[in-house]
Amino acid sequence: MLIPKGRKMELVTNKERQALIKELLMLRRERERDRTFYYTNEEMVKDLIGMTPIEVDDVVLDAGSGKNKVWFNNLVCIKKYECEIEDGCDFYKWDKKVDWIVGNPPFRDKAMGNNLIASWIEKASEVAERGMAFLINHKVFNTLTPRRLEKLREKGFYLQKIHTVSDKRWFGRYYYRIFTKNPSDLVTWSLKNYK
Repeated sequence: MLIPKGRKMELVTNKERQALIKELLMLRRERERDRTFYYTNEEMVKDLIGMTPIEVDDVVLDAGSGKNKVWFNNLVCIKKYECEIEDGCDFYKWDKKVDWIVGNPPFRDKAMGNNLIASWIEKASEVAERGMAFLINHKVFNTLTPRRLEKLREKGFYLQKIHTVSDKRWFGRYYYRIFTKNPSDLVTWSLKNYK
């Protein structure tokens, strides 16, 4: 088999070809893995927190603070908490009420690869008293099914804003969703299932 090498074509055996493919796949996996370790850009976090109607005397929880704690460190409120499972604080075990929950939640669990956004939203809606705001990517945008939106409405939460941002270090566009307990018809839905 001929493969390009610089400006020349070089003949390789099947064994060499398989080794090259294996090496390319390994490099690709490393590149994909590296993307998961980019932290949320601090300037972006400041902008997003700035558009969230958090008051200085609100109690705020960063529900997945990560190693760099960029959301937690940029919250401008008197009382704030953080959860980070790697620091021994599991958001799913959090039992204190707070005014707001903010952050960039984990999209998938590392062990099983399951989508965590739906369970994260549900837990946040049980703990937050005034609002919740979080950054998600395009792959999990569809987590707001009509049934989930209805459950949120029953708990008094309404989607107030979707702000689109871009970060080329990651996978492109991200969506900052802000929910409050102010009724809104920004997003409507039907529970009817069309066949």
